[in-house]
Amino acid sequence: MERRQVLTALGGTAVTLSIAGCLDDSDTGSTPNDSDTGQSGTDDESTDDETGGESAELIESSDRTLGEAADEFEEALDEADDPMSESYAIETAPINARIDDAESDLEDARDGATDNQLETIHALEDTADFFRDFVGAISAVSDAFDEFEVWEQYLDQGRWDDAVDAAAQASAYNDEAKDSVTVAQSTFDDIDTAALEDVDEIDRVELETDLKEIDETLAVLDVFFTGCEQLTKAMIPLESGADALEREDFTTASDEFSSAAGKFDIAYTTFNDAEDDAPAAFRADLIDLSCQMEAFSDAADYYSRGADAYASGNFAEGDEHFEAGETAESRCENDDVAFGLR
Repeated sequence: MERRQVLTALGGTAVTLSIAGCLDDSDTGSTPNDSDTGQSGTDDESTDDETGGESAELIESSDRTLGEAADEFEEALDEADDPMSESYAIETAPINARIDDAESDLEDARDGATDNQLETIHALEDTADFFRDFVGAISAVSDAFDEFEVWEQYLDQGRWDDAVDAAAQASAYNDEAKDSVTVAQSTFDDIDTAALEDVDEIDRVELETDLKEIDETLAVLDVFFTGCEQLTKAMIPLESGADALEREDFTTASDEFSSAAGKFDIAYTTFNDAEDDAPAAFRADLIDLSCQMEAFSDAADYYSRGADAYASGNFAEGDEHFEAGETAESRCENDDVAFGLR
């Protein structure tokens, strides 16, 4: 019996994600002017000349350094604008070094500081903690995307078990990022922004928006990584079914294709259930992946029926099922995620 040669291949998902712009210049990176630092003739100027003058300089220095850290943070995010197509590695060491310098200045500023300055110092220390937590979240996301890149490489090689592990590790890193954002939110809530009015231009509303946006982004990434793990698990019985079909073990092929259909359906549910609540930037990708997973599930189901028909000796019927399966798998017109039986 002339039977089709098996080809199974799954390319990278057509996903474009970006969390760039989580901070913009108005958030924390503004350089204070003279009026911000209390050096332009305020009521406290004479007091600062007598007590707290050195503290004022250190406070200004720490404020400026935190602004520079925020600028570097934003620049790093901008450079990683398309993490699905390029490495998402973010060098956080220089950012953390600036935070360290700011904290050192604040520690030194406590000696001889006025009561008002102590309030400002405490608020800036909380701000430094907030940035460190926020950087920690982005660092964890960077690790997640590194692992996601490994997942894609394993897919290209058909190393399904390794790909499953890589997707699971990406999810684990994403969970770390979510934990860091939770901590950052708590730290942010404790910042006395009123104490920063004379030295900084922190926009609480903007920062709250940033936190909300990254929290939503991480929730969607959780869907992507989980769904990718599920679809990779479906490739294992799909390939087993193709191998069984090749050696004309039709009963085994039918069972394996049926298992693949069920696993693809699980991935479809994961992507589909997230569509409505996802940020607009991610919705199109989720819709595409939902379409593809449903198509793959239907195709594998047709292949199962076809193999079952072959097992019963009904080859014409079996051919019809396989043709229907090939039509189903290609109905979403997405060349980035594909498998085929030829």
